[in-house]
Amino acid sequence: MSMRDEQRYPKGLIASLLRVTLSGLAWCRTSLLGSPAVVDLPQHSAYRVPTKLPLLLRELRSRLPSTDDRIRAIPGYGDPTEYDAIADSLYRLFITARNLAPSRNTTNCSTHPNGPVDPEPPNGWGQCLFCNTNRRAGAPQARQGTATAVNRYEIPPPPYTHEALLERMRQINEVVFELHYRSPEQDLALTADLVHGAFIIARELSRPRTVSRCPRHPGAPTDPTAQGGPRCLFCVADEARRARTAPPPQIRDRQRRLPRRHQRP
Repeated sequence: MSMRDEQRYPKGLIASLLRVTLSGLAWCRTSLLGSPAVVDLPQHSAYRVPTKLPLLLRELRSRLPSTDDRIRAIPGYGDPTEYDAIADSLYRLFITARNLAPSRNTTNCSTHPNGPVDPEPPNGWGQCLFCNTNRRAGAPQARQGTATAVNRYEIPPPPYTHEALLERMRQINEVVFELHYRSPEQDLALTADLVHGAFIIARELSRPRTVSRCPRHPGAPTDPTAQGGPRCLFCVADEARRARTAPPPQIRDRQRRLPRRHQRP
């Protein structure tokens, strides 16, 4: 509006004209539709994005394509040295996916939730290696234990081949493509399991290969005294462990020393 129009029409008159125009439009809408106009206001959700979720999700999506390209660049069954750097990249990718997913207790132990798992726990004992070691040593505060299922990350079954690694990377790409800020915890946990499985396959492929040609343990040493000729040492030990019966755990009590009494002179 020019200065001449401002002198001709005062500001109060312009505001009143606008109010009359808006009220007339509302009356026309009411008379035509038979009900007053209802304005849909935006509804704010109570959901709040976690603080580290955008950063970790962006880091996961930025590291995944480069790792996938390095795996696809290997022609077939490559050399173990080529999978060494890939295993390191997949482990860093797994750390990011693990931080995205909800926390997981690998031993179901309140004292050592992320401690090592006992490979052969006795019947009725827990899965924590630290607590079971203390029980075997006779520590009175660690004798009671409950046998519970271990909630560890997925370990894919053998054989570990280049084709299995490519298939696992295809699954990871499909799951990560669907992730967003409102993804449920099950999808985040599935991503961590898939990346951990890809890391296990790449780690086994990075081991030096021996003449045993074991599909389960490509880099395992051989046992020359095994039945049937030189065989994989890990497979032979596995069979021997299944064949023998586990003896009851031997617990020795610690000698408790009585407190010394100070004699008065």
